[in-house]
Amino acid sequence: MGYEFHFEVFGTYWTWIAKGLGLTLYISIVAMIFALIIGLVVALLRISKSLPLTILGHAYIEFFRGIPLFVFIIWLYYGLAMVTGVNFRPVVAGIICLAMQHGGYLAEIYRAGIQAVAKGQWEAAYSLGYSPTQTFVKIIFPQAFKIIIPPTANMFVGMLKDSALVSIIGVNELMRQSQIATSLTFRPFEFYTVTALIYVALTLGFSQLVKVLEVRMK
Repeated sequence: MGYEFHFEVFGTYWTWIAKGLGLTLYISIVAMIFALIIGLVVALLRISKSLPLTILGHAYIEFFRGIPLFVFIIWLYYGLAMVTGVNFRPVVAGIICLAMQHGGYLAEIYRAGIQAVAKGQWEAAYSLGYSPTQTFVKIIFPQAFKIIIPPTANMFVGMLKDSALVSIIGVNELMRQSQIATSLTFRPFEFYTVTALIYVALTLGFSQLVKVLEVRMK
């Protein structure tokens, strides 16, 4: 007997999915903002002329790129609470984990973009009396920014998809809401199909926005 599709069940639970989608976007955007800040700080440590700072930046990148996000979320939310008594709200824990891990990836993107700018730019700025900070802010970073836009956009797409993992600690984002609706209706194919299509629409939509931004910056 063939499978009978009942997508009409989505009409009853669409508000649940909508709330989950809103929380997914919130978590992804907030986590990305913090990841961008963390990534820049770590990148500056990574390219610092101070050996201890360089080692610190490198250690951060290697550690957070090496640990699976699933494991990190479980460790932070459950393990840290058991050992230290520090309890994070599920949403906060999810944002911290996403931001810290993606910050490690973004650090390498920043580093590559900054180092892609010719060293002569630094020397020319110094000859004009600019300080290292002024040189970086006014001359180097604006040029590096154009280079890092595409990979940074890809990181945000990854952030959107990785946000589904915070459902394991009870965050009612898009994936978690779909799981709950599935448990109530016993219609996994319908709800997970709709959820998958929503993720695809989000990633495609954001990718198009990035392409428009790239064209305008050129």
